[in-house]
Amino acid sequence: MAIKNNIEDTIVAISTPVSGEGGIGIVRLSGPDSISIADKIFFSKDGKKPSEYSTHTVHYGWIKEEDKIVDEVLLTVMKAPKTYTREDIVEISGHGGPIVLRKILDLCIKNGGRLARPGEFTERAFLNGRIDLLQAEAVCDLIRSKTSHSANIIANQLKGVLSEKIKKIRKELINLISNIEVSLDYSEEDIKFISNKETEEILKTNIEKIEEILKALKKGNIYKEGIKVCIIGKPNVGKSSLLNALVSDDRSIVSHIPGTTRDVVSETFCIRDIPVTIMDTAGIGLTKTSEDENFLQKLSEEKTLNAISKSDIILFIVDISSGVTEEDIKIADNLSKKNKKTILVINKIDLKKNDAKEIFEKLKKYNFFESITCSALYKINIDKLEDKIVQMTTGSNSELSTPDTIETEFIGNARQEQALTKASENLVNALNSISNNESLEFSALYIKSALDSLGELIGETTTEEILDTIFSKFCVGK
Repeated sequence: MAIKNNIEDTIVAISTPVSGEGGIGIVRLSGPDSISIADKIFFSKDGKKPSEYSTHTVHYGWIKEEDKIVDEVLLTVMKAPKTYTREDIVEISGHGGPIVLRKILDLCIKNGGRLARPGEFTERAFLNGRIDLLQAEAVCDLIRSKTSHSANIIANQLKGVLSEKIKKIRKELINLISNIEVSLDYSEEDIKFISNKETEEILKTNIEKIEEILKALKKGNIYKEGIKVCIIGKPNVGKSSLLNALVSDDRSIVSHIPGTTRDVVSETFCIRDIPVTIMDTAGIGLTKTSEDENFLQKLSEEKTLNAISKSDIILFIVDISSGVTEEDIKIADNLSKKNKKTILVINKIDLKKNDAKEIFEKLKKYNFFESITCSALYKINIDKLEDKIVQMTTGSNSELSTPDTIETEFIGNARQEQALTKASENLVNALNSISNNESLEFSALYIKSALDSLGELIGETTTEEILDTIFSKFCVGK
């Protein structure tokens, strides 16, 4: 496989965040000249050179440019093959100021290193066979994980849980294709090494396995991508109060004056470790008093409709103190046409001026997915609303997965889903081909295509272009 830069180069990068200051910053080298470069710039207290040290040891000393001290550091020597990249690695832990780290980086480059491309350390780990492509992508996802639950799921993938499932499917399909090809080779001798029924059973089993993985990926991706929730209702029903109650902060201005919110106010937070972007929208149906008011309200409502279209879940708020009004009915009519998961939120139950059952009765024809009564101002039943949001999102209770079940959840990306979908489709085609009594040669072709897709998934049949796309998403230094 051709790669953009010579794998024999020694690469170097700052591996810790460089914006701002920190107690410690790390400059990392990987490649055949890592230790010899360190010999030229590191001066230890004991007088030894890094090349004299045993592997996986840490040493105190100074980085110098000629006779001038650049920084006081700890230097770690890790010799191949038991390293992240399976190459010699040197890590220089200095003070975390950007100027100091940049000086160390420049010295490494001056003495033979090359600035690493984004993700090149992990790319080398993949190219040198330490990890497969799924594990490499898990590294990037782990760095960018937004919640502890998503980090736990991705850590399992980094360990190789998902990779092992894919490899087992490939192994079964390789054995299957081998038996089919032997049967085809000896077809004139009327010898069958595997029956059509056995082939169908193997195909059905592996289709189910792939579909289970796809289902787990889609569920797990909720913890990676999060969901968008939009709060909708007429003016002064408590939309801003509800946003504040959910995010536990006074993010939106709350006022008794209708129409306080003119723009879409959004905030990102977590419900049961699911990232949620919640949007407080302008009230629909505000009474206009002037031409300017008409113009502003039109812009506000356009932004509200745009927010609805982007949302996964709608919270439709009705004020229990005013009951169901014509404005509420119009909003409910519009929402019913959007085909969005909607929770009817009957707010201000602390006022107790109306019966919630009457509101349910008047709006039940719209078949909202869920309904709940609450007081956003006093945070009554907000936890129950959160439970309903989680249940609608994951299809399960609000409890997160336990350590025993977390290995059935995965977090992936569009590339992985596409490869799995193609593999499943080809296996379905192979199964249909057998059911239609077509030649086994056709089934064999479909199975081989499925194997190619699965191979692409773990990196066994992946092009340089795909690799470049994947690793370009990484930060420099990882």
